[in-house]
Amino acid sequence: MAPCWEAFSQRWLGAREPFEPFSNRSLTKYKLVIDEALGWDGFQDVLQTVRGIADKHGVTLGAIGIAWVLAQPNVAAAIVGARDASHLQETLAATRIRLDEGDLAVLDGLSGRGLAGDVYELERDRDGPHGRIMKYNLNRP
Repeated sequence: MAPCWEAFSQRWLGAREPFEPFSNRSLTKYKLVIDEALGWDGFQDVLQTVRGIADKHGVTLGAIGIAWVLAQPNVAAAIVGARDASHLQETLAATRIRLDEGDLAVLDGLSGRGLAGDVYELERDRDGPHGRIMKYNLNRP
């Protein structure tokens, strides 16, 4: 499974490990994935590696994540979520990046450090850590 590129942000590079309660369920989910896949120190190593590639291209960590997704075979688009318009320039910069073979090799290697299995399958286990944070049957009257 690919890493949570959306969690890649300068905000987390060098930051102390956060603890619950988090301000939203997405942060809870990202932290759970980080803990299971890498641990906080491993996540910091990944961010530092991506930072090096971002510096080389003069862009943000998030832009490198988007560019990596777009560089994958058979990928025509990336779904990018943004809290507000301030993320627009970062998103547009990602479309101009041309990752070289060395960049892709490094990023492909990082992608292998994700969770073992499909996160959606993990969410179906209602007794597991991923399933326990899910809200089920939201459409019930």
